[in-house]
Amino acid sequence: MITTIKISEKLKTFGVLMLIGLSLGLTSCLNDNDSTPLPPAAFISIYHGSPDAPSLDVFANSNRVTNNPFRYSETIPYSRYYLGERTFKFSPYNSVTSLLEKKFTVEEDVVYSMFLAGEADDLDAIFVTDEWETPVQREAQLRFVHLSPDAGLLEIQIADADTPFVDEAEFKSYSDFESLDSGTYTFRVVSKASGETILSSNSVELRGNRVYTLILRGMQSADAEADKKLNLQLVTNYIN
Repeated sequence: MITTIKISEKLKTFGVLMLIGLSLGLTSCLNDNDSTPLPPAAFISIYHGSPDAPSLDVFANSNRVTNNPFRYSETIPYSRYYLGERTFKFSPYNSVTSLLEKKFTVEEDVVYSMFLAGEADDLDAIFVTDEWETPVQREAQLRFVHLSPDAGLLEIQIADADTPFVDEAEFKSYSDFESLDSGTYTFRVVSKASGETILSSNSVELRGNRVYTLILRGMQSADAEADKKLNLQLVTNYIN
């Protein structure tokens, strides 16, 4: 099974964002005023990939990013952020307790993705610069992000391909965006330790003019709750 989330319908790396997708009740990270030019900014999306962490409040320095609970497997779409060193804080919804505070430096007109990873008692945030080529009609671009705490070292295969899409993917690792012909694919997640396929997902449609992230999330453990079990999730970053 594969689930799909669309982050943004249109994103220009050096321009204006048109944000669509999840309705998370976001507050603006910059106080925009129609009568004055917008200040320089960076653009960041945030993905909740911690399988046992609660729904969250998210803050960037003193600015609240979310109004509604930020739930597991949800994405906060690309939003504008002030430049420089920013402290991101993640707390249980409506709680003063902090599960994670981590600093990142953001630069003007750069597009980033942040992925929450790990279990709640060892929460981490991965900060990635999103760099892709302008997609074309007959191709999609895809990267892989490993967010399963207990799945181990993995190989990501595409059915009928001569070489792995990703070889030796460690927990919290991510690949670069790669071009693939538009079409329908079967992805296999293979354990490097056992050589066994631990997850397979077929009929994954990659459309042209699009940029995607394929996320492995959840727990391989047999004791995991049904909605927290190992799964693949396809996120659309950009449509040309």
